[in-house]
Amino acid sequence: MTALALATVVPAQGSPHWAYTAPKRPELPSVADAAWSVNAIDRFVLARLEAEGLRPSPVADRARLLRRVSLELIGLPPSVEEVEAFEEDRSPDAFEAVVDRLLASPHFGEHQARSWLDLARYADSNGFQADQLRDSWAFRDWVIEAINADMPFDRFTVEQLAGDLLPEATDAQRIATGFHRTVPCNVEAGVDPEQNRINQVADRVNTTATVWLGTTMSCAQCHDHKYDPFSQREYYRMFAVFNNTPLEVRNPNGDKGVQYDFWGPTLDLPFLPEQRAERARLLELRDDVEGRLAKRDANFEAEFTQWERDVATTARAGVDWRVLEVASFASTGDESHDVLPDGSVLVGGRLPGTATYTVVAKTALRNITALRVEALTHPSLPGTGPGRGDDARPNFILSELGVRADGAALELRDARASHSQKGWDVSQAVDGNPRKGWAIGGGGFFKDHWAAFRLRDPVGDGDTTLTFTLDQNFGRGRTIGRFRLSVLAGDPAILDVPEGLVKVLRRGQALNGKQRARLRTAYRGARPEAALERELKQLRKKIEAIKPPTTLVMMENPEPRETRVLERGSHDAEGDAVTPGAPAVLHDWSPELPRDRLGLARWLVDPENPLVARVTVNRWWSQLFGDGLVSTEEDFGTRGARPSHPALLDWLATELVRSGWSRKHVIKLMVMSATYGQSSVASPTLRGRDPHNRLLARGPRFRLSAESIRDNALAISGLLSEGRGGPPVFPPQPSGLWRQTGRNEPKYVVHDDERRFRRGVYVVWRRAAPYPSFVLFDGPDRSACHPERSRTNTPLQALALMNDEAHVEMALAFAGRVLREVPQGDVSQRVTHAFRTALARHPQPAEQRHLEAVARRELKRLRANPDEARRIVRGIRGIKATEDIDPVDLAGWWFVTSVLLNLDETITKG
Repeated sequence: MTALALATVVPAQGSPHWAYTAPKRPELPSVADAAWSVNAIDRFVLARLEAEGLRPSPVADRARLLRRVSLELIGLPPSVEEVEAFEEDRSPDAFEAVVDRLLASPHFGEHQARSWLDLARYADSNGFQADQLRDSWAFRDWVIEAINADMPFDRFTVEQLAGDLLPEATDAQRIATGFHRTVPCNVEAGVDPEQNRINQVADRVNTTATVWLGTTMSCAQCHDHKYDPFSQREYYRMFAVFNNTPLEVRNPNGDKGVQYDFWGPTLDLPFLPEQRAERARLLELRDDVEGRLAKRDANFEAEFTQWERDVATTARAGVDWRVLEVASFASTGDESHDVLPDGSVLVGGRLPGTATYTVVAKTALRNITALRVEALTHPSLPGTGPGRGDDARPNFILSELGVRADGAALELRDARASHSQKGWDVSQAVDGNPRKGWAIGGGGFFKDHWAAFRLRDPVGDGDTTLTFTLDQNFGRGRTIGRFRLSVLAGDPAILDVPEGLVKVLRRGQALNGKQRARLRTAYRGARPEAALERELKQLRKKIEAIKPPTTLVMMENPEPRETRVLERGSHDAEGDAVTPGAPAVLHDWSPELPRDRLGLARWLVDPENPLVARVTVNRWWSQLFGDGLVSTEEDFGTRGARPSHPALLDWLATELVRSGWSRKHVIKLMVMSATYGQSSVASPTLRGRDPHNRLLARGPRFRLSAESIRDNALAISGLLSEGRGGPPVFPPQPSGLWRQTGRNEPKYVVHDDERRFRRGVYVVWRRAAPYPSFVLFDGPDRSACHPERSRTNTPLQALALMNDEAHVEMALAFAGRVLREVPQGDVSQRVTHAFRTALARHPQPAEQRHLEAVARRELKRLRANPDEARRIVRGIRGIKATEDIDPVDLAGWWFVTSVLLNLDETITKG
């Protein structure tokens, strides 16, 4: 068998598969060119190359190497200043200093978390057809913070699988268990709850095996594994470990803010900063209103007694609503009308969609304090009215009522009505919003109705012209068919008294206890403080509506469920009972460990486990070099690929454990190696012999992940936000995408602040409709654990980079950045600066000439057509950083920066 024969090899019967034997620390191999090696990794790689008669590639130039390691460790390109400083620093530890700086950057965790979130099937929605949004982002933030803190991988494992079971578990450790709560959840009607629960538990078993064991455990869900030594009974023993999380619990236990909903337990989080600020503002307002009301309440009884006497006097004198005599009527709907003997106006003729009635009346009354509009029935109206819409629902909507006295607008307040439709209160007829108004649906059809309004200031001097405008904007003929206008002179306090009490007071009778209580309630609503009381009620309602965010967490049932083998994997075909356990082929589950998730987690990270350390370092290697030492990252079994460098894999696995399970230590070893630092340029001979670079005779070169493509462009353009953490963000995407999925679809409202420019790890991830450019560049929907993304090359990808709103916007900002950072430079200087900003290296002469020609051509053309330049700039969503730049310069350089952001090299690590 040749060195490159990496196909599946099935071990001889009776001999253990290599992956099921615990790794042992190998000796470093001897090599002819020991000086080439920087660390132990290089010794293993070089030994293989020498055995194949090959030599390593030359060292990558410093600009490319810095860009490679920056994109690899933090997912962002280096600045021109960082490149120049590294090129000038020839000290032996210059590259190590760069690596240490990148490992210490908060961007390290943001970038490295992406691949772990693929494994955790992290998303902000449930999945399935409904696919509603839910809070999961606290788990995402926990992952980022844990990676930045270089949390030892064994602890990283334990807290995610069983953080809630640790003694005196912290909220952060509970949040970590979101790893197994991000599983898709079907909330559609008709779903069998037990089947749904079983599916979630099975997903947890399968994901745990894939992530930590590199094992296709799901094959044993229905029968014994056909290729690997895992029985169906062992599968359900692991199933038993995860079978104790409650799904639906209706009674919260109140422990540390843990609540339950349809999806299982959730944990209350601290209020977000913007929530804290809004609550503080509302609480301050509430306290102020409560204080003002407390002072006035001391005088309530005396004020009420005086008011009671006043309204009794007014009632005995009679409430005198005077019907106004109509001098003229006009309507924008061109209807006919008649003024009836009772002073009402009956509207007929054509039925317009909307209409504004204008009525002019004169009055000799003085001290007018209130107005009344009556909407009246009539036999000629559909269903007798009072609206003209239709026979069955003769509704109307009075959108706005306006009144002028001798040309001066009057302020109407304290609206009240005989009846208001829910959501269409009479107060909306004088709120200034033409889209709302007063309507009488919900039991008000076929009846007379009235609406009364107080005037802020009395009017009337004995000869007053009143002009009423009744705007009815709803459409579909929702207009009043018959109405009458009246005014009230004198004390309007009587308007606040229920009509039944007015009749009693008019007769001069004394009120009984119940009647006086009703009058007291009426006064409480009429006194000046009533507005404050209404304001207080609204403030309390707003404060209550601000709910803290939550996150999904794991929790154990007090009593473990019985677990049985499910025949053929069917939830309703139970077989023999099983107890919690793990596959026997790996290593023993210590009797000292509990038989629960915490015990399983500690069993996984036991140094005797043959798979966890290997699978983990192999995954990190794949992220750095483009392919794992075992190319089948999800399958270390007998049907998976053999390792290309078995001794190196075992050395790295043991090094991980020796280092205290330090991610940063192992990754630093990898990027500091001479193997990683090679040029990625491959000769035709090497490409033909080793097209996938399995022998590692050259440096890595492969396309950035979907999120990194966006992050890289944001950084190059100068738009990248430093904002981190919190709820997901909504950057620009084509409109209407979310309308095609889900039930009660959430609206996609594009953020217009710095959040639109945050990193891809924070972009909202809706399973049924992920961010479109991520999908185009092979981002998964995360409905399941995703160990390795594919890399494709399609025309749609190029079209997205050229036409996606976000990328076009970035190109414009990049143009503004070039013009700002090289304000006095000529075309040549600006092209060089733009090129180095995008790619770190200097342009080749041909590249320089081409871009200069593009710049000169477009600038010349646009100077002759400045209107086109302005249209280009206006057509792109505005960027504040470019507002003070000449549109001709901005549009001309936009063509250049668009070219740079669309280069294959720009979206490639190499």
